[in-house]
Amino acid sequence: MRLKGWSSHVVACAAVATAAAGAAAQEKPAPEISAFRADADTFISAAQPHANFGRARLLRADGSPQATVYLRFRLRSVRGEIVSVTLLLHTQAGARAAYQVRRVDRDGWREDRLTYENAPHLSLRFAASKPVRRGSWSAVDVTPFVDARDGKVSLAITTRSPAEVSFASRETNRGPRLVVRTGDDDGSGARSAGT
Repeated sequence: MRLKGWSSHVVACAAVATAAAGAAAQEKPAPEISAFRADADTFISAAQPHANFGRARLLRADGSPQATVYLRFRLRSVRGEIVSVTLLLHTQAGARAAYQVRRVDRDGWREDRLTYENAPHLSLRFAASKPVRRGSWSAVDVTPFVDARDGKVSLAITTRSPAEVSFASRETNRGPRLVVRTGDDDGSGARSAGT
């Protein structure tokens, strides 16, 4: 297995989450795994509808008052068929609450201008995490939300928990990661990655 990206231990975390996808790969070429940092991240808060948090070191999600995290990744040099995509977040605080990952309906938002008042809409569909633990990475399969032909992927993090869940932002060395696993097309419906 060939690893591309800055951190092999982060990729190893994602490999656990995608083990089922690789179980049938014994007779196929070795997959390639690429890890991408977020190129933009921020959060919005209903309690401060005009505030911007683009420089924050913590990304906060909350059920009440509502706070939503926005993430954007740029997929560069991804080749082959996408087998799986995993979002990794490092939890900084949270009382074993779960969160939901949703697709954002447009990618043109700017982290230094995004507020509760002008934030783009989110998909109704979501992928749910397991309850998180402070100081640990959590992994969520977001494959259905990613189309590499677009080059950009915008995701949002919401939670129904009344207790805040916070994650490290890209301003830290444990910011969000998107791990993309690619391989040859086996006719199973894997999607073509951009170049």
